[in-house]
Amino acid sequence: GRSLKTSFALTLGQILARERAALYINMEEFSGFEVLFQKNFKHTLSDLLYSIRQENSHVAYQLPSMVETVNNLDFVPPVATPADIWGTSLEQWEQLLDELLLHSAYEVVILDVGQGVQDWCRLLSRCRKIYMPVLSDFISQGKIGQFEKLLRMWKQEELLDKIRKVKPPFYGSLGNGADYVQQLAWSQLGDYVKSVLQKERE
Repeated sequence: GRSLKTSFALTLGQILARERAALYINMEEFSGFEVLFQKNFKHTLSDLLYSIRQENSHVAYQLPSMVETVNNLDFVPPVATPADIWGTSLEQWEQLLDELLLHSAYEVVILDVGQGVQDWCRLLSRCRKIYMPVLSDFISQGKIGQFEKLLRMWKQEELLDKIRKVKPPFYGSLGNGADYVQQLAWSQLGDYVKSVLQKERE
């Protein structure tokens, strides 16, 4: 639900992008980016996924013509339709990530994973860190407990070790569109993300 997952990811990305080349990829069925940025994107993640399905091994070279930027953070506009997420196999996601990591200049790739991603467990196992924004009400805690129990049943303790639970403060602003996203890094949420990163460096 509304746990500020995407707001956290965009804030994290903008802060990391101050020092390192970072790419944000939203893997949700409904990202809301066209409404958020008030823009129809000419190229989206759907185009990259199509190339992968056509066994085009040079998708990283398509990036310069499709990448958008907000506050130094590059991002691939999310999929045009949910079916593009549902129809992508784990192997295809992995091929896409391998192409980006091997043939692009990005030092950090931030994945904003949604529920429609197949075999998300194996996909997340490739990540060095997993930030999981959580709510503190009893129902949310019950869902998190069930999720952790499932990972233990699947013998995914290593995945559990990578998860960092975070409780980002709610952020509201009068701004909209790209201005709203840019303000995230300078808001109370930005301060919170900086504190999370600082604790991990200590």
